[in-house]
Amino acid sequence: MNPLQWIGNLFSLADKVADIAKEVVTDKDKQNELIAHLDEMKSVTTYLAELQTETIPWIDGLHKMGRQILNLCVLIVWLIGMIKGHTFTQYDLLIIGGGNVAYQLIKGGGK
Repeated sequence: MNPLQWIGNLFSLADKVADIAKEVVTDKDKQNELIAHLDEMKSVTTYLAELQTETIPWIDGLHKMGRQILNLCVLIVWLIGMIKGHTFTQYDLLIIGGGNVAYQLIKGGGK
């Protein structure tokens, strides 16, 4: 059985236990505590499955270096333009930096 099937079976089992708990347990606090523990178990299981996912190291490295690579590309384009004598307008700068700005907005703050 592959890990995804195992996780699916665990999730369905947790859902069944939660359904039974809603029917059988009369104390709402205990019922909510049990359901919270089941949800926590599901999130930990999902996290463990993500850790076991195989990745391609150089693609992982490119993804982690995304901001730095985009910033370097902007600097290289700007430097080549300055060497060639190009005068940059605000529209040129918007086009050059647009990809980096979009990446920053989509990705959010770095950690």
